[in-house]
Amino acid sequence: MGLMHAVRVMVLALALTVPVSFAEPPSQDTLKVSVDLVNVQFSVTDRRGRFIPGLGVKDFTVEEDGKRQEIQHFARENELPLTMAMLIDTSPSVRPVFDEEKMTATSFLESILRPNDLALVMGFDRSVTLVQDYTESTRRLKAAINELEIGGGTSLYDAVWLACREKLGGEAGRKAIILISDGEDTTSKTKFFEALVAAHQSDAVIYSISNSSGGFFFGRGRARGGDPGTLRKLSDETGGSMFTLTNQNSFKRIFEQIAQELRSQYSLGYVSTNTAKDGKFREIRITPRDSSYTVKARKGYYAAKNPDR
Repeated sequence: MGLMHAVRVMVLALALTVPVSFAEPPSQDTLKVSVDLVNVQFSVTDRRGRFIPGLGVKDFTVEEDGKRQEIQHFARENELPLTMAMLIDTSPSVRPVFDEEKMTATSFLESILRPNDLALVMGFDRSVTLVQDYTESTRRLKAAINELEIGGGTSLYDAVWLACREKLGGEAGRKAIILISDGEDTTSKTKFFEALVAAHQSDAVIYSISNSSGGFFFGRGRARGGDPGTLRKLSDETGGSMFTLTNQNSFKRIFEQIAQELRSQYSLGYVSTNTAKDGKFREIRITPRDSSYTVKARKGYYAAKNPDR
């Protein structure tokens, strides 16, 4: 066991204990992000959509609300460990693709996780279940995914909120959520805004996979609605991507695309020159020195908020 992993396990044991039942989320008025160092994960592509490796801190500038910020930390690709939460919808709507979903999810974890990386598995229907807590073991993760069973209802917002606030928020390094769902929430206590702010607070990038589009499961003839727009919003706001399951875009192909992007990530950190604790949203913009490159990153973050405001 490496030193990095030992430290992370110690922090987890001291600070993060997930209750058996789902904790009540705070009201919208009390949500806040109390961080000094703003961390941003991002990817860089050329005009053909190919990921660009080997760039350095001098290749970028970062602005917050239009004001230049000093980059204090920078890391390339796999220099930082990866902490991943896999959130799998187990509501009745996913039944036609459930077996394929589980099989390809386990293959993805086996291909992406490396020493000092950690992953957990949550299933969600009417409730959210932590099936497997953080582990390096792909065997345990595979067993957890295979244990998942179809239930009733869809608590998507609760799942995102719980993963971000109770788990990922206390982790360092690169953080990602793999969210598999049709996007339609029917039973959450949490509101969409609360889930989104929790995602911003955790610094996690959300890669969502929609198994429904246009009301049908492609190639399976099963009518189903869903809300891909919710998944797209969560991914776009956090700097991730939303994928749609089709005849041409299988789970295997989608997971390969996510794996490629995770292996090509950069990370930077800065301390904001804006010291106001007003709870407002602050826009982040990363500009590459080469204007032919495109940067994909989260849109911004919510500043800390003084209790008396």
